[in-house]
Amino acid sequence: MAQLLVINPNTSGEVSSVIEALARDEAGAEHEVRVVTARFGFPYIASRAAFAIAGHAVLDAAAEALDAGARPDAIVLGCFGDPGLDALEELAGLPVAGFAEAGLWEAAAEPGAFVVATRGAIWRDMLHEIVGRLGLADRVAAIACLDEDEPAAIARALSSLAAATGASRVVLGGAGLIPIMDEVTRHAEIPILDPHRAAIRKALRLAARKQRPALAEPHRGATEGLSPALRRVLSGAFGGQR
Repeated sequence: MAQLLVINPNTSGEVSSVIEALARDEAGAEHEVRVVTARFGFPYIASRAAFAIAGHAVLDAAAEALDAGARPDAIVLGCFGDPGLDALEELAGLPVAGFAEAGLWEAAAEPGAFVVATRGAIWRDMLHEIVGRLGLADRVAAIACLDEDEPAAIARALSSLAAATGASRVVLGGAGLIPIMDEVTRHAEIPILDPHRAAIRKALRLAARKQRPALAEPHRGATEGLSPALRRVLSGAFGGQR
């Protein structure tokens, strides 16, 4: 049995409930899933400032869980943008699967180009940056920010874009889209890849390998304004995981 810690980088408990339902469904009853919500920040990440704050909130939420005794085998970063992913791996010394990177890699494992789509205009440039950092720019036919709200309209828009760009599938991400993902998929004329489920699958694979990233060296200097739990985790003073 694997234990997964899933972190919602925004402050919405409703979004956390949606993510938790999906994670438990994908992981199955044989695995343990714990979802935690950012203590501070924004209910919706819609700017670079919000994204940067979410990265801090992710580290804070992980530290609170670890300091309180959580011992997950892997962490899932529940945002289609993965704020703080590398820093989270360094802080926790645990494998981390992000919604964006897991979905993009799963799409890239199949032949042909693919479209990446989400809501919110700010994400177009940010997803371009993530795609470039992963070395997948030549595989992505287009990055789309959706204007449509209804599942059938989203499906039509994505199908048309895929046809126009020669893409063979679509990665449709964003926790707010999880409740309508199945309906969009039913209406679409092209395969829709769910990156949120891809991240759960990746986290379970990483947990099974029992390989751990290197921890950062404990921070012995003074800090200002950090939560007590985050200070303790940064200093290496929690539960012997360091």
